[in-house]
Amino acid sequence: MKDCLCRFVHRKRHHFRHWRWSGIFPVEGGFIPDPHYLCSEDGIFPKPVNDMISAEGSRYAIVDVNPFFDDRSSEVLLLLRWHDEVFEYSLTFPKHKDVRAILAQPTPPPAMVFPYKTGLAVLVNFSGPARGVYVLPLPPRNTALQLVAFGTPEFAEIASAFGPIAQDRSIKNQFCKATNDFVAFYEKYAGPCTEHIKATPEIERRFARFWQSN
Repeated sequence: MKDCLCRFVHRKRHHFRHWRWSGIFPVEGGFIPDPHYLCSEDGIFPKPVNDMISAEGSRYAIVDVNPFFDDRSSEVLLLLRWHDEVFEYSLTFPKHKDVRAILAQPTPPPAMVFPYKTGLAVLVNFSGPARGVYVLPLPPRNTALQLVAFGTPEFAEIASAFGPIAQDRSIKNQFCKATNDFVAFYEKYAGPCTEHIKATPEIERRFARFWQSN
């Protein structure tokens, strides 16, 4: 993963801030480094996003910083390469709730990006109570993004705007070839991914399973 966007993330090293052991003490494992990172692979944007940001070939990635500590030092980052620059977005999420964005490496980014109004919507369904949308304004800049939580009127507004955009082939391919939660979102708001799924009750059950269940 040396060539991924994760290499641009740097945090101050702490030797004594945490004393967390990984494994069976003292015969297996070791102290968890501070900071430590879990990184997604780089993702590519669908064509409508590349057209909007005027930068074909841009990439993005999700990074967990200090996820095993689950405290104030824990962060979830969105990285965006735009032309020759890399922008870092801090994604807000409920603290002390064991929120994890990256569960395995290597893995595609656990986020889907699509145009929304004059910016971009970043749809996420992280492990733990962090599911919803982050709205990224354009042009890119280093900043923090607030979570628009699932179940709020703001989330419903963004989701309803997804349908017309989702008819683009590149967006449909990304969603329908992704994990089950993104497939369920696409079918709920844009239509079935495959012809054999036509019954609305089946789509609603799948959506409830991945977005409404705790």
